[in-house]
Amino acid sequence: MLVFSASCEVVGFLSRPWRIVDGSLNKPLCKGMMEAVLLHIMTRPGVPEQQLVRHYQGVLQPVAIRELLQALEDLGCLLKRSMRKPSRVSLFSSPGPAEESVCMKQKGSSSEVFYEPTIDCCLRLGKVFPHEANWNKWVKFLHT
Repeated sequence: MLVFSASCEVVGFLSRPWRIVDGSLNKPLCKGMMEAVLLHIMTRPGVPEQQLVRHYQGVLQPVAIRELLQALEDLGCLLKRSMRKPSRVSLFSSPGPAEESVCMKQKGSSSEVFYEPTIDCCLRLGKVFPHEANWNKWVKFLHT
């Protein structure tokens, strides 16, 4: 039987791979995940968000991937863009105004979100965890 007193505090914990159970940040793991996502985007500039979600499907939940992408965007490492799909044109459709730019900053109704790295993305990410050890420091011991 659970008994709650007035002095108890209700605490919520949102589980993420880079969070320790006490709520603190696991810096080496966070650094490694951010580096992995950033380097994936650097090797494939303009990669759609859905393709990133599919790539990390067995490792990370889509919400965690989107949080990493948002953090990288907030740091200035990524540019989030969206491309609006043009409307279908038929022989009998009325002519519309020519669109100047199909690439937009904000997500539209029928648009595809994609990410591009910034020029100084590695330098910006390096400033976040400057003295943090690499997250896979034990790998060298496994392969010897």
